[in-house]
Amino acid sequence: MFASECRKQKVLFAIADIVALALAFGFALTLHDPDGAILGHLEDTDPQTLAECGAIAAALWICVFRAFDLFSMRNGSRKEVIAIVKACSVAAGLMLLATFAFHIDISRVAVATFYALSIITELGMRGTLRRLIQHFYSSPRISIPLVIIGFNPTAHLLCDSIREELTQYEFLGFLDTDALGCDYRGYPVLGRPEQLSDIRRVHPCLEAAIAIPDAPLADQARMVALCEESRLRWWVVPWVYRSAPTGLRVDTVGLIPMVGRRGSNVEGLNYLVKRIFDVVCASLILIVAMPIIALAALAIFIFDGRPIFFRQQRIGAQGRRFEMLKLRTMKTSAADSVHRQYVQRWISNGHSANADGNGDKVFKLANDSRVTSVGRILRKFSLDELPQLFNVVRGDMSLIGPRPALPYEVEHYQDWHRRRLEGMPGITGLWQVSGRNQVSFDEMVRLDVQYLEDWSLTTDIRILFRTIPVLLRGEGL
Repeated sequence: MFASECRKQKVLFAIADIVALALAFGFALTLHDPDGAILGHLEDTDPQTLAECGAIAAALWICVFRAFDLFSMRNGSRKEVIAIVKACSVAAGLMLLATFAFHIDISRVAVATFYALSIITELGMRGTLRRLIQHFYSSPRISIPLVIIGFNPTAHLLCDSIREELTQYEFLGFLDTDALGCDYRGYPVLGRPEQLSDIRRVHPCLEAAIAIPDAPLADQARMVALCEESRLRWWVVPWVYRSAPTGLRVDTVGLIPMVGRRGSNVEGLNYLVKRIFDVVCASLILIVAMPIIALAALAIFIFDGRPIFFRQQRIGAQGRRFEMLKLRTMKTSAADSVHRQYVQRWISNGHSANADGNGDKVFKLANDSRVTSVGRILRKFSLDELPQLFNVVRGDMSLIGPRPALPYEVEHYQDWHRRRLEGMPGITGLWQVSGRNQVSFDEMVRLDVQYLEDWSLTTDIRILFRTIPVLLRGEGL
């Protein structure tokens, strides 16, 4: 309906962000380079090198902005302001690290000034662009009057979505035979659907959105026919909308439109990108972590004896089984019956992993008597998870993804729970950095499904960065 406009707006906001950063850089030079020393140094630099450095710096900031989902935030909300401050802070920090790593001689005060000015120029440039777009859309030649046929929760949600976006649509109200005299957020029911032609005479460019997914197909077809008779453009919310609570994917095969349930976005070239990212990052982390793994293995051998590693069957992508590797943290005589009860209660009670239906605490794995003294330390900082990097390199797991499922856990799954098995399991994931065992099992599955459906490389990078403070605080995964 206006998806193409949103994509164009994202490009415009990306350009505006680059312009804002250039302005901030220019202001920083003006304030901290009055004698032109830095500017002279830049002029003496090879133009190609200077252009490459500028392009890399701009790309870095844009990647960070995308990671903070700023291109989806264009409404000037408080959430957008906070995201801009965070993104500028992270990007400026990465720039400082780059100057140290590559021994670039640049004034730290100038960088700090640039950081402060970048927030101001970003807010100013985005606000200016937003007002320009709104002014452009408000022009009578551009603005498109819109009515929604239907007065129900779906129609209300559509109304909210249109109002929240920067869009060329001027929403007039609803048309519904059974809700005459009602209104939603100040938008009235204008009349019956049969009055479409009367409204079009007043608004020649009128468009209609048919939002009655629960109505019989004959009624929906009649609404489409009314729109055609009135010679206006129409859109329809398909009846399968109710069957896919996490959203639909629309595609075309030739000239035939296809509507289906959203699935994992980690497929095709996306899978290749994610796999390369996993192998490269896991290999680098393994090189750094090998001394830690060796020390932990030695501690287990000295205090608890053999075996040092714990191997366990887990369920991977599409239900395939694999052997997951961990450092042993439990006594060799430990049985899994307690954990089986824990998992069954977690899946069935609808509350967090550590609470029963009355909110009372239940068995907590962190206080499990089967865990050894060395194992307790390893678990606190998730050091026992490090050998799973070998699983990542081997292709059984990903760095980021749903928590690896146990075979006896899957036995208690409802049908929709199995959607979390559509992607490779990960060492960490959206669930682990969003509440871990403080959320219900159903909420964990929703987070896993959301991650798979909305996957992007920037999402993986963001989750990876969010995992680091969790580990440093000793909260485990």
